[in-house]
Amino acid sequence: MFDKQGPVGRAASQAVVLVAIVVLVAPLFLIVRMSVGGEGVANYVRVLSTTPFLRFLINSAVVALTTVLLVLVLAVCAAYSLARLRPRGSGVLSGLIMAGLTVPAIALVVPVYSLVDRAGLFDTYWAVIVPLTALSIPFGVLVGSNYIRAIPREVFEAAMLDGASDLRILVSIVVPVSRPILSVIAVFTFLAAWNEYLLPLLFLQDVDLKVVTQIPTYFQSQRLVDTPKIFAANVLISVPIILFYLFLQNTFRKGLSSGAVK
Repeated sequence: MFDKQGPVGRAASQAVVLVAIVVLVAPLFLIVRMSVGGEGVANYVRVLSTTPFLRFLINSAVVALTTVLLVLVLAVCAAYSLARLRPRGSGVLSGLIMAGLTVPAIALVVPVYSLVDRAGLFDTYWAVIVPLTALSIPFGVLVGSNYIRAIPREVFEAAMLDGASDLRILVSIVVPVSRPILSVIAVFTFLAAWNEYLLPLLFLQDVDLKVVTQIPTYFQSQRLVDTPKIFAANVLISVPIILFYLFLQNTFRKGLSSGAVK
């Protein structure tokens, strides 16, 4: 990056990068610092020992991982259909799916509540998983279809000459080749599902089904807000997101760079 620049340009670029790093790291430092205020590291112990953190963590993992799996399957199938099969009306369907990106989630609360009520899904994981999946599919279809369109047509023609069906092409060619963009979809979907607060609050009243984003409410009331423990809970809640990203970081970076080039 800096090799082709002169001394002044190199110094300016490095200064910009340094400022960007400070801007990104400073909030994280402040959050960790706030989390050890008062009782110090004991704040983390209190969060783990005085709340059903582990149970809520498992519930969040079930919701987030199931949502990721459903979004990956449905999005890649829809993306392949729109990018390669192009059935009649695919243009209209593509427009409708993309329109889902423009709809704010909060605007769908009332209709989603009505549908969950009619389907009898209250106090089940599906009351949260299904809406989250529906909200995440448009993004997956958008980036997935763009990526699949960039795969050389000769690859599909060679597979068809060998007698491969559309399903076989999807499973044996498209999915392996699309691993970078699937990692991008998985990370963003997991992030949205893990951090979701409103839908679990509305649809999961059973304490045994509540999710980890509701842990901070254990340390706030009308008269008292235990800020250090709230920040400690938020740090602990963020750990699985970091681990999930680290697990997919190599293919995630390839997916972002491929999407930028293609």
